[in-house]
Parts: sequence; C-alpha cells; structure tokens
Amino acid sequence: MKTLSLAISDFAVPSPRSGSIEAYSGYGSLPNLGVEIHQEIQTRRQKEHPGYQAEKWVTHTFTQEKFKIQVNGRCDGFSYGPPAWIEEIKSAHNAQELLKALAANPDHPYRLQLRTYGYIHYRLHREEPQLNLLIVSARDRSEIDFPLELDVAGYESWLKRRLSELADEGKMFEALKKRRRKLAQEFTFPFSEPRQGQIELMRTVEENLNKNTRQLLQAPTGLGKTAGILFPALKEALGRGQKVIYLTPKNSQHAVAEDAVKRLQESGSKIRSATIQAKAKICLKDQVLCNPEYCEYARDHYSKVAEKQLVEKVAVKKNQSTLALQKIARQHQVCPFELQMQSLHRADVVIADYNYVFSPRNSLGRLTYNGFEKKSAPNLVVDEAHNLPARAAEYFSASLSSAKLREIQKGLQHLPPELYSQAQDLVHDALDFIDSANPSPRPALVEVEAERFLKLSARAGELFARYMESGGEAARENDGVVDLQNLFSDFAQALENRNEDFFCTHTPGPRGGNLRITCCDASPWLKESYTAFANVVTFSATLKPFEYYTRLLGFADGPHLTAEFSSPFPREHRKVLLIPQVSTKYSDREANYSKIADGIQRIVQIRPGNYFVFFPSFEFLGRVSSLLSLPQFKILAQTREMKRPEIADYIEILKQRAQPTLILAVQGGVFAEGVDYPGEMLIGAIIVGPALPTFDFERECLRAHYEKKHGEEHGFDYAYTYPAMAKVVQSAGRVIRSHHDRGLIVLMDRRFLQSNYVKSMPADWVGDEPLQHVSSSLLKDIQKFWDDNASS
Repeated sequence: MKTLSLAISDFAVPSPRSGSIEAYSGYGSLPNLGVEIHQEIQTRRQKEHPGYQAEKWVTHTFTQEKFKIQVNGRCDGFSYGPPAWIEEIKSAHNAQELLKALAANPDHPYRLQLRTYGYIHYRLHREEPQLNLLIVSARDRSEIDFPLELDVAGYESWLKRRLSELADEGKMFEALKKRRRKLAQEFTFPFSEPRQGQIELMRTVEENLNKNTRQLLQAPTGLGKTAGILFPALKEALGRGQKVIYLTPKNSQHAVAEDAVKRLQESGSKIRSATIQAKAKICLKDQVLCNPEYCEYARDHYSKVAEKQLVEKVAVKKNQSTLALQKIARQHQVCPFELQMQSLHRADVVIADYNYVFSPRNSLGRLTYNGFEKKSAPNLVVDEAHNLPARAAEYFSASLSSAKLREIQKGLQHLPPELYSQAQDLVHDALDFIDSANPSPRPALVEVEAERFLKLSARAGELFARYMESGGEAARENDGVVDLQNLFSDFAQALENRNEDFFCTHTPGPRGGNLRITCCDASPWLKESYTAFANVVTFSATLKPFEYYTRLLGFADGPHLTAEFSSPFPREHRKVLLIPQVSTKYSDREANYSKIADGIQRIVQIRPGNYFVFFPSFEFLGRVSSLLSLPQFKILAQTREMKRPEIADYIEILKQRAQPTLILAVQGGVFAEGVDYPGEMLIGAIIVGPALPTFDFERECLRAHYEKKHGEEHGFDYAYTYPAMAKVVQSAGRVIRSHHDRGLIVLMDRRFLQSNYVKSMPADWVGDEPLQHVSSSLLKDIQKFWDDNASS
C-alpha cells in the first residue's frame, strides 16, 4: 500500500471545504505573536501540573482503499488522566473574533485539529480525553478556555468523508505524476537551431541538476537564456513527476517566461502553465479587503468552490489567464485570486513574483505542494536574480513615519464618532512613539521599544475588527483603518524578524520623523527558502562579481556553481567605448554638465537614429537636458511618475522610427530593465556615470554593516559600487538583442576604468584591458564603426 503522509494541520480541515476567506477561517497561518507565547504558557503549565508534556508528538496511520494515510503532529499540551487532558494554544490579535468563528463553525479547522489529537488518543487507549482550546489575546495576553467534546460518532462521520477525499486526491496526484513523466519523454527543445552559447548554457544547467549545487549563471541579453534554462530545468522536473516555479522581480517581466512556455507548447508539448496575478490586479472589488462582511467574493468562497468543483475547471486549462479566472469568479461569486492559488498544484510551470517564495508572508507551501510526495520537490528558476538581494532585504524591512500616519488620518473622516476617537488616539500615540525614539535633530541609530509598539499594533488590530463589525464601508481607495492595520502589521513583522543583520534608524524631517527597521542581508531567509526545492537555478545578465552575489543570495555556505556565458553575436556588431575625460561625481558635476551635453550631441549626430541616454538621477537628467540642442532629433525625457500609457507611447515612437529620437532616462528605471528594443528601435545607449545609491545616513550604516561582516575592503563596493554597476550593465544590455542588431555603448565617467567597477562588467565588454576602449579619436572610431556596419 502507498503511504500518504501529511501534517494534522493539513489533515484536519472541513470535508468538503467550507467557509469564507477571513483572518480566523482556520485556513493558512493564523496571525499570532509567534512561538514565544506558547512557550510561556507551556512553562507555566509544567510548573502548575507535574506530568504536563509540551509539544507531545502524535502519529497515527489510517487505511483507505490502497493507501495508508499517516497523520503527524505535535499537540501543544498533554497530561495523562484519567482522563487524559489535551490542549491546543491559539494566539490572536482579536481573541473575540476567533472565539466567534470557533463557535459558529463546528468543523472549524482548529476544532478539528484538537479533536484529531483526541481521537488518536481514543483509538490508542480507548479513553475519551478532555479537550481544551486556549485562546490568548495579543492585546493584553488574557486567556480564554474553549472546551470541546470529542464526539466519537460525529468525528468518525467526518473522518470517513475526509479519508475518501484524501484517497481520491492521492489517485489524482499519481495520475498527474504519470502524465508529467510521459511529457518528459516527449519533451523537445522548441528551436531547431539553438543559438551559439545556448547549447553550452543548457548543458551546464542539465549537468548540475540533482547535485545539490545551486547555480548562479550570467548570460547576456540575446543568448536565449530563458528558454535555455527553463527547458532543462523543466524536463528534469517532469521526469520526476514534478514542476518548475519560475520567479521574476515583477509582473511586467512575466511575459518573457510566458513566451518561452508558449514556444514549448507550440512545439507539441502539452504542459500546463499558470501565472500568478497579484491580488490587487485580479481583485474584483475597488478595495482589496478579504473580509466576508465587505466582499461577496470572499463570503462562502471555499463552500462555493467545493460545490461547483471550480478547481478542477480551472486546473485543466493550458494557460490560466486573468480574464478567464475573473469570468469564472464573477459567475460563481468566488475570489479569483484564491481560486488561482488553489489551482496551482496541477500546473507544470508556475510563473510568479519573488514575494510568493521569499517574502515573510510567502505562499511557498502552496507553490511547492505536489500531493503527499515528501522525497521529491519542484525546481526553482530565478530570473533577473541581480534584483533578489535588495528585493529580499526590503521584504524584511519596514518603516513607520509621521508623514505617512498624517496622510492616513485623512482616510479616517468617515468613521463613526467612537471609532474616530479611537483611531485618532492611536495615531497620536504612534506619532509620540516615533518622536520619542530619537531626541536628536539628526539621524541616529536607535533601539525600538518592541513591547510598546506591539501594544500599539494590537490596538490597530482591535480597531480594524470593531470597524468591520460596525459595517464600515472599507470600499474606498484610501481607507485609513485598513492602511493603519497594514502599516502596523508590516512593522511588527520586521520587529519579529530582527537579528544581527538588521539596524534601526530614526530620521527627523519637516513633517516629523521616520522610524525604519532595515534588513542588510536577507540571505539566511533565502537559503531557508531554497530547501523547499530540489534544484535552484538563478540567472541574469548582471551577476558579477560572483563573490558578492553568492554571499547575498545565500549560496556561499554550500555547494554552488558560477558560470559566465559570452554574447552569441559577433563582437564587431557592438562598439563599447569609455570616456574617462568626464566625471559624474557629485562634487564635479557642475563643471561637467556642458561637456556631457556636448559629447551626447556629437555622438548621436554621427549616425542619426534612436538612442537612449541613461543618467544616475532625474536631477542630473534635467540639468543636461536643458543644455541639449538637436533640431534633427525628437527629444523625450522620462519623468518620475510616468504612467503605463505614456511609457507605451514612448516605446511606440521608437518602433515607428518616423524621426531620430533621443530618450533621456534614468538607470534602473522603467526603460532600462526588462524591455526589448530589437533592430533599429535602438542603435545606441550612452550611460552617464554609475548611478551610485544616495549617500545618506542609512546607506552609510549599511556600508558599516558590510565592512564589519565581510571586511573593510568590501564595505563601499557592497553598499554602493556593485548595486550601481548592475544598473549600468542592465541599461547597456538594451542595445544588442538579436543577430541582426548593431549598436553603440558609451560609458561616460573615469570611474569605469577602476578595477572595482570593471569586475562588474561582462567579460566580453572590456576584458582585462579597459584602456583599449578609450579612444584617442572617439568620433572617428564611431564613424568607422557605423561605416563598417553600413552594408551588414
């Protein structure tokens, strides 16, 4: 018989599923104070009751058809009787809300979990134990007992349904794995002639799968790295009956992976894919608020999905689209976001943002779930991985600012008087909390009074619960109560995660202070996330120096592979030039603005066409823009708050090529990463200096942290140089995208000759001799480059 093994928390759920999407539904993780509250109570219980056992291991095996269903868990407290006494502890920001949910639903998951512990004891000892749910308030640590009756007959009625359900699920996953293995045998690369270097890339990935080796691969734009990495990673996963999780930094970059999947499907493969759409983008309400009192799609969601078998309807689709999910959701009045998450287990490729795997509130368990197989795991592919260290660190950071709180106050005007007063008192006390952190008028490292803040956070949770009970609208764009709850929750999460890789700063300002918890290095959490996968492959066009990225990506302490692949296109199609006569250092800028403007004008007029100039900041862009005179060119400038339609208009102008166009943009911005400009949409990029992060108090604290952890010689580079150079290389990578492209890359700044900047550049840019790209006759060399490529 095949054994299906699962935790009691996964086993003890309503059968069939029922209930709404809400904080205390019992599905997913419960908002709580962490393990310390359990430990405090367990320690007290052991003193009060000799023989009390904390975290008692419980396991039992049921049989159903051809399956052994093994259930495992640890009950929070146990004492032998007669009769025996079993306890589960649940801590909640709003204990009364949890009690209300427990009382209203006899099959609430928390009730079923406790009854499961009791039933297993009954089966082993033929004794019905006493059962108690202890509910603990996060606000004041008060405790409420919620005793339960085992009710053997009622439990066995539920158990019969649940075991049958699990057996059906086991058979479904067996069929899914069999289907995937068959797909692997028929899997073929979608291109008849792989590009030069692409074969080597695929071979490298394939040879290092299943060696417990994390892969860190740098491959240039145009190599076809997405298909070259996804194909071997997916074929190996399918061969084990598994899937691939493919991550990108943001939604807009999903299209590259979706296109690679589509190519595989067009070549005959029957793989299924799902792209996770952000909740805010797929939600059918004006305000994203998962509460059944406000949202009809959250109300009875699980009941409706089970009754209409909606997961089965969605999961069989070749590609899960947003429109299709929203159509089904509207038709059946269910949540489209939750429906897509419930359907992921049958997809062979899941495309998602980083946060679904790496953020504190991730969906890792749902993404990797593949039935009851414990010895096998999906493969993980991380695209544009140079973004991950900073993005992950930001997930674990949080800010609490006076300006933000005052902005939130504007969204409290609609509250009834009593709640309005409560909210105003909370905001006032939070402002006092921020101000008291630092009496100095200058930025400073500070210690956060964690206990004091957690009391404020508990009050925010209580306010939110009372607001929802009162029938508040919560449908407006800037609902202050919702914003307060999210703000306090995020800061509390960062407080809970703090360790030696964090620091806290207070920065005074004209509208009040800003209290910020900064995570310097999220690699321990990244490393922990990787353990959920059989293989991890990270790649980008910008992963040098490898030492820096292996450390901050969490690869340094285990076996890992680094490899760099060269451009597949002839070097003569691209001209890289360095202009060291220019300095973009802050102290030198005033004297160099006119030189930079003059250089830009001379370079682009040699061969009129479409060019980008990438600047380190908007201020720098504006100063140079005012000095440009190019009547032959259409000059466009990126703005700080560009909307999608305006961005699309700029790109359309490049496509039309009605007039030579010069776009002034910033490094690291919307035009510099994740966008293709094939052919003569773009023939050159001028990068004006490295876009070093702002020299402020927080960044200097970050540098000090890196100096302490990695050595004084690495502090500045880790905090400033390498993040800046990632933007430089990404900006330059927009130029050559195919075998037919010809393009010019000009780097303006003497720092581009320094070794710590050169080591971040692709090997085929400047090699070991960057001086060879410094021209004594710059304009003549550029003219020759265009003349040589005129007939190509």
